Amino acid sequence: MPLHQIRIYHNTESRFMPYDDGHWLTGAVSLGRDLPAGTAPEQIADWAFRVFNADLDHLERDRREPGGEISFLIACVYRLLRLRSLSVGDVIAVATDRESRWLACEPFGWRRITPPSNVHGRLLTAETVYQHIATQAGR
Repeated sequence: MPLHQIRIYHNTESRFMPYDDGHWLTGAVSLGRDLPAGTAPEQIADWAFRVFNADLDHLERDRREPGGEISFLIACVYRLLRLRSLSVGDVIAVATDRESRWLACEPFGWRRITPPSNVHGRLLTAETVYQHIATQAGR
């Protein structure tokens, strides 16, 4: 199974409205998943939308299903970092060693887009987590 790199970008200019080229995107989270060859980027985006929006109680019930444990744990990290839900206008990049696809979240489904030019911020790193922990401890 090939490794799929999945990167989530929040649209900071147009929440709940479709993405337009040039919108400011901020890196939210990134992860790698081994998935079957031929898994469509849109299928991965649908999975991400569910994981980053579903109630943790629902994801917890599915932990024994294939992929359920990793989905639950990823959702927990996402929420512990206090990241907002994945919404219309946000963008997902899915890459394998063969190709990279960028998808914009639409009101119904996903739209393939060219790689955005206005991408900022850092995706998930150890430093990001340490900064979050330090910020929470200082409250």
